[in-house]
Amino acid sequence: MNLYNILDRYIFLPLGDLVYGSRVASKFNELRRNEHLSSEQLKALQQKKLQKLIRHCYKTVPYYTRLFDQLGITPDMIKTPEDLQKLPPLTKQLIRDNYNDLFSTAIPQKRRRKSSTGGSTGTPLQFCTDSLEWSSWKASTLRAWEWYGMKLGDKIFSLGGSSINKRKQLFSFKGLYDRIIMRNFKYSSADVTDKSMKRNYDSMMKLKPSALRGYGSSLYILARYIEKMRLPVCPIKVILTTGEVLMPEYRRKLEEVFSAPVYDAYGAGDGGILSHECPCREGLHISEEACIIEITDKQGTPLPDGEVGHVCSTDLDNYVFPFIRYQVGDMAYIKPEPCSCGRPSRLIGQVMGRAGRLMYNKKGVPIPPTVLPMMFYPNLDYHNKEYQKTYYKIDKFQIRQDKQGDILILLKLKDPTESHEQFDYIIENYRAHFTESEVSLQFVDEIPTLPSGKEDYCVSEYDYNPAK
Repeated sequence: MNLYNILDRYIFLPLGDLVYGSRVASKFNELRRNEHLSSEQLKALQQKKLQKLIRHCYKTVPYYTRLFDQLGITPDMIKTPEDLQKLPPLTKQLIRDNYNDLFSTAIPQKRRRKSSTGGSTGTPLQFCTDSLEWSSWKASTLRAWEWYGMKLGDKIFSLGGSSINKRKQLFSFKGLYDRIIMRNFKYSSADVTDKSMKRNYDSMMKLKPSALRGYGSSLYILARYIEKMRLPVCPIKVILTTGEVLMPEYRRKLEEVFSAPVYDAYGAGDGGILSHECPCREGLHISEEACIIEITDKQGTPLPDGEVGHVCSTDLDNYVFPFIRYQVGDMAYIKPEPCSCGRPSRLIGQVMGRAGRLMYNKKGVPIPPTVLPMMFYPNLDYHNKEYQKTYYKIDKFQIRQDKQGDILILLKLKDPTESHEQFDYIIENYRAHFTESEVSLQFVDEIPTLPSGKEDYCVSEYDYNPAK
């Protein structure tokens, strides 16, 4: 541990909490202590938080007050995670239909932090959190990074899109927090040309980070570029992937090029899901102090461990806009056996949603799937508030690439009477990336599922085989 690590841990982080009104330092210490709990103690802690949340929801959240009364359920009837199945799943459509009634009347508006999904499941969603939720998220991440031998203050080179690299003004608190406390230096993966990869490579070599972090597909493209150009790399301690399913070929290539272990994470701001691999890499440890994960069928009936189903999450820290039994939109399963590391938390065995496949344009340039939702914003500017309003007129979308490499975009609007012409910019955005491809836009009443019955926002039959 160097001097910066010490200053960051014991001065900069507590000072950041004081300025921002967050509790990252105390939550981090709490999570570290929880490492020594037994599974029974961890379950008791989780149940205590669940009961407190349920009472809060019934008293102060109109949607849940109405739901409980309609079902004839009182807060005292939900004491354990197993009792949650008395409630129906919360879907994205239910959130849209009851948006204003999902806010707690006991929490002032000034505490609300507006947030949204990046549309990585093909269904954009707006919601709110607060500083407690944010603190839990940061603390859980820091705990996992410590498992890999990282210290707060180690430099991180992040390569990704809007969900992990949200733009911050140079001297904003959030921008300073990232650079000074998290030491997280962020770069965009929206442009994946060789010129952009060279720029990102040069930035990485200048920074000399301890860790690489980002979408698996984005880091994979950078690794392939480095390999193709036979470039040297600086020593890297760990590679941290998140935001999409980590494909086995991505892990292999990253570890081969950077000579560092890859550790994956799965999270969802909508639903409060936090899970990370440990050094054993036998699955993703759920931060069970922060959320309750159920795997269910489509109707919300819990499935046995080991069986693949819908991910339902109850966020134990979001009191502003509570998520109870929220269907995230991903498929996964819980491993029946515990991790050999000895930690008491349950393991997510594999996440099947938000697949990390690459699409290719006809010139062979790879397009990461996490970049595709960004193209639904006018001028590719997902920060502009007026453009966000246009984007959130979209209910669902799906991008299809046929065997010839041409693109068909299916769009379902929240209001079918909206003018279709206002979305013509989407065609131009996709043409700019899928050069030489025919791009067409089709408005539909429903987005079709795959033959397996699963939903997916990008489907490609294009058989482009780049050199490995």
